[in-house]
This record gives sequence, structure tokens and C-alpha cells, in this order.
Amino acid sequence: MAESHPISTILDSRVHGGEGRFSALLNVGDTQLPSIVLMHGRNSNPDGPVVGHLRRSLHTAGYTTLSLANPLPKTGDEFADYMGDVNGANYVFPEAGARAKAAIRDLEQRNVGKVVLLGFSMGARLLSDFLSQRESTALPILGFIALGIGVNGAGSLNSTTTLRKVAVPVIDVYGEADADVANSAPARKAAYESGPGKSYRQVLVKGKVPHNFAGAEAELDRAVLDWLRSVPAK
Repeated sequence: MAESHPISTILDSRVHGGEGRFSALLNVGDTQLPSIVLMHGRNSNPDGPVVGHLRRSLHTAGYTTLSLANPLPKTGDEFADYMGDVNGANYVFPEAGARAKAAIRDLEQRNVGKVVLLGFSMGARLLSDFLSQRESTALPILGFIALGIGVNGAGSLNSTTTLRKVAVPVIDVYGEADADVANSAPARKAAYESGPGKSYRQVLVKGKVPHNFAGAEAELDRAVLDWLRSVPAK
């Protein structure tokens, strides 16, 4: 399938307990395949590094993709702002969950049958927390693609605190030169395997591959697509 021009759309998280409207980019693919909901990293957007590339490559492979604008702390988009929020206002993680539910509901209305969640960096932390809540959604969630997911920080920012409650299959992909994420890989694996989840795959992309997988896009595509094709369709 050739990549089509993305459709800019506006979704609303309020019906799911969120605070309002947010933007997203939609590419419609084969509704018989699971659709992919994506969340980006810090200081980015729905077409930013990693998610922008995967939004396009996954759609070219036939998948519907819906890439969301992340909620941001009221004080800014630096890591310290997320630390302040998780220890105070606690807006970002609940709002991210509401946005994920709004996206899944939108896909249901487009006659999609199943979804997979994909997050890069902060987006992966947000979606791991959402999955840890194990809330009901409009469509079944088949799995979670976690790219460059970190463990530093308090509460939900530390993915070992959320992965241990995630029940869906997970692929955890990280670059060898992404030192903090690579070094914490055993802790993430142990956290997931201590909980209800039954399938956790880690993929180390070897070489001087940084946090944003620059220069290793082909390897990233291959890891994600191979895993997607292996996930059981419940």
C-alpha cells in the first residue's frame, strides 16, 4: 500500500474523563488488520521523531495509524515538569489515558476491530501507565510496542512500576547507545514477568543506535512488523 496523505483530525477526551480536544494524524489502512495508536516523545508532536517514521512505514505496510498529540504538564515539556506533575497536579498520565480511550473509540467508529498501542520515550511511559490500569476500552488491545521506554523518575514515570501490571503482550525495543534504557532492560523485563503478562520480547538494536533510532530505521521497522505479525488476534 502506498502511503496516503495523513488526515488531520480533532478528538475529544472529555467523554473519557479528560479535559478536552486534542489533535491527531490519521492514515486509513486495512480495517482487517489491527490499527496502531501512537504517542510521541517529549518536545515533539504526532509526526515527530520515531512516531512520524513509524506512522508512515506501518501505513505503507497496510495498517491504519492514529498518532496522537500528548498531553503536556502545565509548566512545560522538560523532564522536571513531568516530575513536578506526577508529584503534584497529576494531570498528564490520566489525560493520556483518556486520550488513548478517545482514540480507540474513534477507531471503533471507523469499523476497526482491534488495536495495538505504540509509544516512543515519554509516549511509551504514558501508554504503559494506561495499560497498567487495565481499564475496559471500546476495542480489544492486542499488544504494546514500547520504544526507548525509561525507568528514571517517580511513580508512573518509572516504567518498572507500570509494566508489572500490564497484561497484554509487549515488545520493548531500544538502541545499544541509549545507555539508560539499555542498562535498565533487565529491570523492565523482570517487572513485566512479575505480573499478569504472558509475552514480553526485548529487542536490542545493536551498534551506535541512539534513543531516537536515527540510522536504524530499517531495523526498527523490521522488529515492529515482525512482532505485529506474530501477535495473536484474540
